[in-house]
Amino acid sequence: MREIPHQTRVSMGRLLVVDDDVVQRSIIGKIGAKLGYDTMVASSFEGAAAMLQGGKFDVMTLDLSLGEHDGIELLNLIAERGLHAMPIIIISGLDERILSTTRKTAEALRLDVVDSLSKPLDPGALRKALFLKNCGQAAKEEASVSPSQIDAATIRNALAAREISVHFQPKIELETGLPVSAEALARWESPALGAISPANFIPRAEELGLMAELTDHVIDEAVAKGRFLLEGRRNFTIAVNVSGSLMSDLGLPDRIEGILTRHGVAPQSLLVEVTESVAMSDVDRAADILLRLRLKGIGAAIDDFGTGYSSLSALPRLPFSELKIDQSFVKNCHSDPDMRKIVEACIGLGKAFGMRVVAEGIDNPEALAFLRKAGCDLGQGTWFSPALDVERARAWIDIASRAIRKPSRVA
Repeated sequence: MREIPHQTRVSMGRLLVVDDDVVQRSIIGKIGAKLGYDTMVASSFEGAAAMLQGGKFDVMTLDLSLGEHDGIELLNLIAERGLHAMPIIIISGLDERILSTTRKTAEALRLDVVDSLSKPLDPGALRKALFLKNCGQAAKEEASVSPSQIDAATIRNALAAREISVHFQPKIELETGLPVSAEALARWESPALGAISPANFIPRAEELGLMAELTDHVIDEAVAKGRFLLEGRRNFTIAVNVSGSLMSDLGLPDRIEGILTRHGVAPQSLLVEVTESVAMSDVDRAADILLRLRLKGIGAAIDDFGTGYSSLSALPRLPFSELKIDQSFVKNCHSDPDMRKIVEACIGLGKAFGMRVVAEGIDNPEALAFLRKAGCDLGQGTWFSPALDVERARAWIDIASRAIRKPSRVA
């Protein structure tokens, strides 16, 4: 591992080491301290629970064996206390199957599992996990706001002032490396409250019955700004997410068509993404809206595939052009045999129904190599690029496109 410059070690944050083995606690603590963490240790479930109650930690290492209690109990406690944003590194001397299942259990609790490491512990792997957990953390530094701070008037005022905008995350054709699409993701920069996470304001808009207004605004922003990414790029598309609550809104297809017309963007340049669970909950109504979108020339993608309760018999009735494999399966598809089987099955199913298959959440070269070999069509994730404002997205796409199309030199 490349030596970390000294100046990057001074503000890594607070590390909680939970382990009942004094030697391992000492090793992990020393590694954390050398990386720049303010390290605290807990030798038991009770000790860890008390420390988590008393303060905030930026990362935690957790050994699954904790004497009378076990690591699963602590993971459940962390979820109950709402500490979902705290990165966790799971450590165990048990077999790989148990370690893999534990990781899936933690992810089902919506916990942020950075890595899972086997004993005997590899110090290099631990250093890498502790250091790289900070990659992308800046994007999580949104304001902490309570639901009461986001009322209907606040959201409507933000829409009117265009405080809610979009960033674009490129989608890459895996066979060639060429950027061929970009997903528009909502962002809210409030002068009064700061950067507010979509995980906060989108559910609040749902509760307040404002999803139609918010979605129309986001689509308008995505098309108005996305057209600058479309210029000079044949077959490039912009993708937008549509809330499940709008899949019963029969006026949605016409409103989307009106937005495209107003900005002079061809329908073929837009792709609407709908989560699997929503599409399958009312197949008849979803088929109605999706079919009307497709007849207008607008693409449709089934998003987060594999996380809902799909009925295979319903898939032929839903006119999707793209299938997106959820990132929870993609993240470890190169190393987890179970995830590998799920991803391969999703790719096969998508292709059987004539859909392009997209893997979201690619964050390492090993996953990318596996997905290419498995025949996945497109990919997106931090390995390529995070979500960027339109100017930076356009520059990134230009550079990536030129690099791919640049003719190789003949010796």
